[in-house]
Amino acid sequence: MKAVNWQQLFDQQESHTVTGDVRIVKDMKVPQLNTTKNIWVYLPPGYNESEKRYPVLYMHDAQNVFDQATSTGEEWGVDESLEALSRQNESYEVIVVAVDHGEDERSNEYNVYVNDQHQFGGKGEQYLAFLTETLKPWIDQEFRTLPGPGDTMIGGSSFGAYISLYAGLIYPHTFGKVMAFSLMVWQDNHTLKKLIKNGDHASLQKVFINIGDTEDKSRRGSKLLLEDAKNISEAFIDSGFPEERLRFDIVKDGRHHESTWRKEFPDAFQWLMKS
Repeated sequence: MKAVNWQQLFDQQESHTVTGDVRIVKDMKVPQLNTTKNIWVYLPPGYNESEKRYPVLYMHDAQNVFDQATSTGEEWGVDESLEALSRQNESYEVIVVAVDHGEDERSNEYNVYVNDQHQFGGKGEQYLAFLTETLKPWIDQEFRTLPGPGDTMIGGSSFGAYISLYAGLIYPHTFGKVMAFSLMVWQDNHTLKKLIKNGDHASLQKVFINIGDTEDKSRRGSKLLLEDAKNISEAFIDSGFPEERLRFDIVKDGRHHESTWRKEFPDAFQWLMKS
């Protein structure tokens, strides 16, 4: 396996918006799910001119993270955000590893429990096994990472936020910090909330959760989604999780959309990076 410059894999006639040093591992084998996935790796400025080791942020829905041409709507602009932050302060230099979603399998892979009503879910454990058993060891071997949980973050949006939070709860010694945008938990019959309330999360170092106040097309739907996310935040506090290590934001006029996540990403990232 080799991570090659993204320009070697894409048609240059398309309107690509990738910024900085972004590489792609084409069709990495995912034995836990019997499939393959493209893995995108963003390297910080100066990576090739130094011997430094860097924190790592793992993200989902890679098609939407860096490039407008591959996104399903808009991109997050994580590369542009990090390039700008790195110019302000070298301490914000980080490696980002983004994993392609599974197209029609996305809802199955990003949910641990099966939603019987809507008939999706159930492959989240296997997806996280891929991240922890296959992908992270390879990344730590191939790139100059700081491999400990304090320097290993995981983040995403919607169901990607859900599986990120689940990863932090189950694998806190791997993913010490979690970034969950527009957290969706309506689908899991309160199982995540129970897991939080009944667990000991002392090893989990930081959790960022946000939700927009206009996530749904209807006012009632938005209110319910906001309450769901708020209940998860409160479950952490009820479990004894230190308040200073938890951040819960309600985003005014925030939508269930990349444009909102792009805007909120820099602030959330900076908060997670603070010791």
